[in-house]
Amino acid sequence: MNEKTEGLTTEEMLLRYKQAVEKTIPHLMVKNGVIDIDSVWVETSIPYKLLAEILAREDLVLPENVQRINVQSRVRIGERRGKKRKSKRRKRNNVRN
Repeated sequence: MNEKTEGLTTEEMLLRYKQAVEKTIPHLMVKNGVIDIDSVWVETSIPYKLLAEILAREDLVLPENVQRINVQSRVRIGERRGKKRKSKRRKRNNVRN
């Protein structure tokens, strides 16, 4: 580990992650006052479980245009938007003897 982070407690590390999330949130796309956990995860690369713990904290400071953060992930459950695509069937070459 780094010399700066070597002697830190778990709470101090969580505070550092919280600060990183708070700095990232104003740069994310807000839709109807909601931010998805997936967009925070992509920007910060903080492990998902740790990120969910940080976003559930009461002392997390959100910008004025953000009312809430959607903590249910669409990426982790594999949800797809739009129409389902049909798989294309490969055509066989008809070779005659």
